[in-house]
Amino acid sequence: MTKVAIVEDSVTLRQYLAELISNTAGCCCVCACGSAEEAVVTIPKCRPHVVLMDIHLPGESGIACTAYLREKMPNVQVIMLTVYKDMEMIFEALKAGACGYVLKRADEKEILSAITEVRAGGAPMTS
Repeated sequence: MTKVAIVEDSVTLRQYLAELISNTAGCCCVCACGSAEEAVVTIPKCRPHVVLMDIHLPGESGIACTAYLREKMPNVQVIMLTVYKDMEMIFEALKAGACGYVLKRADEKEILSAITEVRAGGAPMTS
């Protein structure tokens, strides 16, 4: 069972991703956070395998949150969620420890594929 955490400030998208993951065989959503500040407290307690991380969050950024989580949980795999293909931001996220990125407009299959790919040791990147 792949345990997934979500960090996304949009309530609608956060709920959608939580339902998508919870309704997928072999996956479960262990927590869904609306900010980096909430995530750094909640995620270590939930011990997910994979984190879907919004790159742009209110307060601390998803990049800063990724760096913190990877320091505290070196085995957690973080997939960045972004609206735009901003290569500089994506590069910063990868330097912070993210394993890949997926555009928010990706379909369900691509999001679930990214989770499977990162668990198999890959680095999912939206083309």
